[in-house]
Amino acid sequence: MKNAVQPAWVLGRRAYRDSSLLVELLTIESGRTSAVVKGVHRKQRGGSFASLMQPFCPILVGLGGRAELKYVSSAENAGVAISLPGEHLFSGLYMNELLVRLLPRFDAVPQLFATYGASLLAISEDQDPELTLRRFELALFEALGYEIQWHRDDRGRDVSGNRYYVFAHDRGFVETAESEVAGVLSGTDLIALNAWYRAGSTLSNHSRRILKRVMRQAVDYRLDGRPLKVREALAQWRNLGQAAQDS
Repeated sequence: MKNAVQPAWVLGRRAYRDSSLLVELLTIESGRTSAVVKGVHRKQRGGSFASLMQPFCPILVGLGGRAELKYVSSAENAGVAISLPGEHLFSGLYMNELLVRLLPRFDAVPQLFATYGASLLAISEDQDPELTLRRFELALFEALGYEIQWHRDDRGRDVSGNRYYVFAHDRGFVETAESEVAGVLSGTDLIALNAWYRAGSTLSNHSRRILKRVMRQAVDYRLDGRPLKVREALAQWRNLGQAAQDS
């Protein structure tokens, strides 16, 4: 069965069998989908499809097949590829790996699809890539049903600027009487983060560090301790850059 064409992004690709590609797609109607691109070494239809299967390039795809693993029945360019130079490339790859690792297949997530495209564009234009990634992580968590409530504690009470909290992966922010223990957040910190998230207010460097720490804990918990390959690749890239400067 063939479906109508739909907007999509390529999250990853690898060789499959003798002359095909296996691609991971984020589509607006079918969510995350795995599909085979057949005959990639031929100059005819399959080969032309393969040339379009590049990350950060918007495409329109038609998917066929009744099984869980689909095949690409049609593909065409849907716009200009987004350029992510230097370290920004790893930001895009980070989003791709998170989607492949955490997003279930075949769940339509049109809002997350839109956020992904907007995030790529913002990163390419150097619009504070770090906070762009944090917003994307939060959007992904919402799509998964794990929304982080910055303004409420685990009992549903409003966060108070006079109290202290710790972040629990499966509960949210839990009030604590301890104010000097590592990892404790003040209510003022959470109120500032909520204002940034809801209204786009600016964040101090202190708040940025807290946001990054909380989101790192939340992401690592959902990954169940499995490391992200892109983090290792970024560390290697930075080491090579440092070595080149020192030589």
